[in-house]
Amino acid sequence: MNRIALGLAAAAAGLALSAATPARANGRYPTAGQILVDPADPEHIVVRATYGVLTTHDGGERWSWICEAAIGYSGFEDPMLVVTADGSILAGLFDGLSATHDRGCDWHIAEGALAGRNIVDLSIDRADPASVLLLGSSVMASDAILTQVWESKDDGRTWTQAGGDFPSTFLGVTLDSAPSDPRRIYVSGRRNGPTFEGIVRRSDDRGATWEELDVPGSDDRNLPYLGAVDPKNPDVVYVRRDGDGADALLVSRDGGATWREVFQAASLLGLALSPDGTEIAAGSDLDGLWVAPTDTLEFTQVGQLGVRCLTWTARGLFACADEPLDGFSAGVSTDGGRTFSPLMTLDRLCGPPEACGGDSSTGRTCPGLWRATARFVGAGASCEAGAGPGGAAGAGGGEASAGGGEAGAVAAAPSAGGGCSCGASGGGRAGALLSCLAAAGGALLRARGHGRRRAQAPGAR
Repeated sequence: MNRIALGLAAAAAGLALSAATPARANGRYPTAGQILVDPADPEHIVVRATYGVLTTHDGGERWSWICEAAIGYSGFEDPMLVVTADGSILAGLFDGLSATHDRGCDWHIAEGALAGRNIVDLSIDRADPASVLLLGSSVMASDAILTQVWESKDDGRTWTQAGGDFPSTFLGVTLDSAPSDPRRIYVSGRRNGPTFEGIVRRSDDRGATWEELDVPGSDDRNLPYLGAVDPKNPDVVYVRRDGDGADALLVSRDGGATWREVFQAASLLGLALSPDGTEIAAGSDLDGLWVAPTDTLEFTQVGQLGVRCLTWTARGLFACADEPLDGFSAGVSTDGGRTFSPLMTLDRLCGPPEACGGDSSTGRTCPGLWRATARFVGAGASCEAGAGPGGAAGAGGGEASAGGGEAGAVAAAPSAGGGCSCGASGGGRAGALLSCLAAAGGALLRARGHGRRRAQAPGAR
């Protein structure tokens, strides 16, 4: 049964379950949306999920959970995260910047000019990961927009503004710097009415001056999001155009002066460039996973994995996925996305970090929320110290085929006790079935939001 059919069969059961079950955690469908690998320590990996931030310091054998309240957000907010050179984690919030410099225990909201600002994106300098860029874009009481780029040279501890304020009619959405030339910065967004054109602003002097460049086909309903900048050529930049009916991938080879559409999909939830810049991966939970060489940009589908995010490092291609259907919440591929090894599964999630004392924001806030969260997402209530998780998806567990089964059915058995799996404990056989069906209902809702259009090259029908 494919993802859409499974969702259709489960919709009524999922709705019944949500009506009959008291609200726990934040009530959102449990899934991952961003993966980050520490630039100085590949064993330190961070995953942003819909129920908090997950961290591991042993390459994925055991994961700790940091609750949203400790970081400073709640509800349906999905903050953009970065991990800097010393392992600090920075989170851009609707109302400020939150940062931890001690492995996730104490979180502090930035004061001064960044206080209360909508921090929409963050980016580290690949050559110097202690250097961070921040994009803030806030609608003020006068309906004017305050958009600024800020820079930190000390892992997010102190900040200075890079250049002046942007025009008050510009709403920023993403930023990135060129790995080969940190002076080159790109910011994407849109102008205000009446036309709301989507644009990319480019700086060649680290934000002192800017040039505005149009992105064809983009506006307030088709916003341009920066996807990647080539690691060797600062003029090669990729933009994801987020559309109402379909998303599109555009590339510019002249610093944003001209653009070419190279790929279309129902949704592009994940986009990642290989570390050497020779391959690019794109995908979603509806379209599966597609990969192309960057010299031709001719995409080939390599699997039906339900992609929720993508990150590519020297270790491999990391992906967020739908654990009930794909067998893991986060996985890693060393063969270009054809197969994935489970990296984060819910049976590896061990609750708040044990090292965080009761006087820290995490130690003070998260332990009291963990048991209800664990029940809601389907994780174990705790892990024994020093004991690795059991089951097929434990550390070093088997690989799941990115295209195994019909339309992305799980190829490797989900982990024992894995969250929201059909074999999850709690509530007996009927409870396990309802849990699985409720998860499938989430797939239906996403499908209805994006439509069923297949990924394709421009012009293909």
